[in-house]
Amino acid sequence: MKLWNVRYAVTLPGGHVNVREEDFYLPSPDEVRRVLRSKGLWPIKITERKPDFFEWMDVRSSTWQIQLLRALRFQSATTSAGTALLNIIEGENDPRRRLAFLPTRSVLKGGGSFSEALRQLKLMDAATMSIIMAGERAGDLKSVIVHAIQHVDEKGKQMKLVMGALGWLSFDIFSIISTIWGAQFTFIPYLKTSGNKSSTDLVAAKKFNDAIDTVSMINYVLMAIIMGGGAAVAFIGMNFWKNRHKPDHYASRMVSKLPLVSTYMHDATMHDTTKLMARLLKGNVPLDEALKILIESCIEPITRNYWRDCLSRIMAGIDTSKALARPPLTKQECDQMRSIQSLEQLSEVFESISDERHSMAKTGQKKIMMFGIILTMALFGSVVLSVIYLLTIQNQGFMDSMKDMSKGGG
Repeated sequence: MKLWNVRYAVTLPGGHVNVREEDFYLPSPDEVRRVLRSKGLWPIKITERKPDFFEWMDVRSSTWQIQLLRALRFQSATTSAGTALLNIIEGENDPRRRLAFLPTRSVLKGGGSFSEALRQLKLMDAATMSIIMAGERAGDLKSVIVHAIQHVDEKGKQMKLVMGALGWLSFDIFSIISTIWGAQFTFIPYLKTSGNKSSTDLVAAKKFNDAIDTVSMINYVLMAIIMGGGAAVAFIGMNFWKNRHKPDHYASRMVSKLPLVSTYMHDATMHDTTKLMARLLKGNVPLDEALKILIESCIEPITRNYWRDCLSRIMAGIDTSKALARPPLTKQECDQMRSIQSLEQLSEVFESISDERHSMAKTGQKKIMMFGIILTMALFGSVVLSVIYLLTIQNQGFMDSMKDMSKGGG
């Protein structure tokens, strides 16, 4: 199924012809022609419509997800879910959103189910879709959508935390490189020029030039280490994201061994997935299906392996509490897990674990920020000390020259 922008001719009373333009969501141009001719219309031009990547990113935002879910919750109270979604589509005025809605509208007009139509929108992630589908099956879509809204909102907050930590590290790296670059290519050449002009003692001038060469070498090494390290981290990060659902990929293994970052990612992902598990269970999603959703949506290797092992143990017939009470959960979390007697208690335990992991993730983020601050101060300190060292050598040479001149005058 693809999007097609079609210009076609409509014969009006009196023999006049009007040219109109409309979007269709059909498998091929031949199918578009068949539909038009069945309505007595004549196709003029059929082109596949491929919106720009950034246009889709702008339209398919978390804000739109929440707006759509709230509208569905309100309208589904008095009508069926499919009719409610169709009413929302027909009332949409934004042309880009209407284009994104076109596949969904085609499914609803063709008699497809609500969940199938919503899936064609490609706006919701697998977890949100599972929550909505569970509510649709149970006939309680209105109350389940509340959990879906909470999930989307929580996911947005978690992404902001991650981007905040990465943004702070990026700012630190940029500040360090800028400082070293300015010292090396602006201040040191100025010192070298002014020092050579004012120095009359050849020994002092040589000592000063040797000091400049030493400091320059240190600055070059620091810049190479920082820029090389930043490029390596960026390369690993891109490969990790590109292959995030491949548990044996080298990028996943490397990320899981990075100090501070791996711990923060693990705690943040455990917070996100345990919170999602609680919402799925409250939305009457079966435990095995919920575990499959978590495995599919989880990108952090340690957490993903934990959920995969839990699913394998449960499918092998092991008791639920015993299957879930295992590392990387802490001893306290395992004790809570072993005490469960029902699915309601299980969702409460997962909510408790989520709150604990949220606090741990915040602590991990603070550690990353403190590491960045300490690293920045240390490198700034090395640059300042190297400049002070050069100024000391220069002043010492100048004072020696003044002493020689005073002795010669005496």
